Amino acid sequence: MSNDVAVDVRGLSKHFGDRVIFKDVSLQVRKSEVVAIIGPSGVGKSTFIRCINYLHPFDEGSITVLGHELHGTASGGPPPTRAQLREIRTHVGMVFQTFNLFQHLSVLENIVLGPMDVKKVPRAQAVERAMGLLEMMGLTARANMYPRRLSGGEQQRVAICRALAMDPQIMLFDEPTSMLDPELVGDVLEAIQRLAQEGMTMILVTHEMMFAKEVADTVVVMADNTIAEMGPARQILEAPRTLRAQNFLARVLRRNADEEARLTAMGGDEG
Repeated sequence: MSNDVAVDVRGLSKHFGDRVIFKDVSLQVRKSEVVAIIGPSGVGKSTFIRCINYLHPFDEGSITVLGHELHGTASGGPPPTRAQLREIRTHVGMVFQTFNLFQHLSVLENIVLGPMDVKKVPRAQAVERAMGLLEMMGLTARANMYPRRLSGGEQQRVAICRALAMDPQIMLFDEPTSMLDPELVGDVLEAIQRLAQEGMTMILVTHEMMFAKEVADTVVVMADNTIAEMGPARQILEAPRTLRAQNFLARVLRRNADEEARLTAMGGDEG
């Protein structure tokens, strides 16, 4: 595997009982590349991204993450060791749909916990790093608040800070805006865009098509339990070649147009 490849997925398959979640998925992600995964609900996008740091074991194929190779449970390869998983998860940050913050800890304590516990970073150093991240996200004034007092967008930005506090080399985002009210989405997308500009390697499952076109280098369309098409973001989103990708994007664009028309009509009624 080339030194500039951060994640190398080969022939990945995953089942839940008799149900095929996805099959024969292969994907390479290079360092500093941003890959957006899109597709209909229920095609295994979230399960796939969780396989990368082995939150979900997979059945067949392999994933190599920063030089650490993981094998499918039915592939005959050795199972990952605890040390191997710890090494991968230390360098691969993840942000979920739900914020998963500890409600009994302040924003600051949520962020410093991982570096202090896992990496044994001295508290003063962890606090300094956390405050710098909060400043970057425009959340300095929220440092001593508890998550329940924050908006959903603020909580998600804290979750991003928490992941970044571990100084990851790769960031995974599992539909980070899906639980947010529309007016809160922009701040979270802006934070992710900033990371892209700084050269962070990122894989994100998203339903924000315009954001994917602007930020991603590569777009992957998952459909029918596999990859239907992948390529440069603008090419995929503006001129997909496969019928399956064309049908999915046509539905998305039609839904977005209907929503825009509805909001315009509501504005007209109010005027």
